[in-house]
Amino acid sequence: MAKINGEADVTQSDYLEKRLDYLVRPGRRGDIAGIQEVARASWHSAYQKIFSQESMDSFLASAYSRVSLRAGLGNRRATFLVVAMEGRVLAFCQFGDRGAGPELFRLYVHPRIWGRGVGRRLLSHVEMQLAVCGARRYFITVHDRNERAMVFYAKQGFAHDASRDHDDEWYMVKVLPGADA
Repeated sequence: MAKINGEADVTQSDYLEKRLDYLVRPGRRGDIAGIQEVARASWHSAYQKIFSQESMDSFLASAYSRVSLRAGLGNRRATFLVVAMEGRVLAFCQFGDRGAGPELFRLYVHPRIWGRGVGRRLLSHVEMQLAVCGARRYFITVHDRNERAMVFYAKQGFAHDASRDHDDEWYMVKVLPGADA
């Protein structure tokens, strides 16, 4: 049994058997606790063999604090989207431009629904919004030991550009459909 976003205990099979009828929408302040829960669960699942528990907890306390998330949600140069179902945040992402071109800053899906197409659908919303803004490509950096993420992004059409790697970050770029390489 596990709690998702503080909701009543549900078994993984009960949760996954429910039809995933979710909504992709802009994030708002009322989503902060749900975003924090998804970030915590995702980080602990994805990075448990890469970072120590202490390192993850320290990072999460800083990058996903209420203050940090309020700033992210209010950032006019970035867009924060959430996937919500029945009032619960299941996934989220943030994208924008920090000066190096359009970038996907972060995308996390609750591990209980990994592999159910939620991340792919969230990326399609990102790409639609980027295309409307005239973007031709965008990039993401992925930890070089996060094989699950590297495989996911490669399946979504991202290519690794080793010339732009930095330390332990893999630089991956995707040319949007209809754009020239």
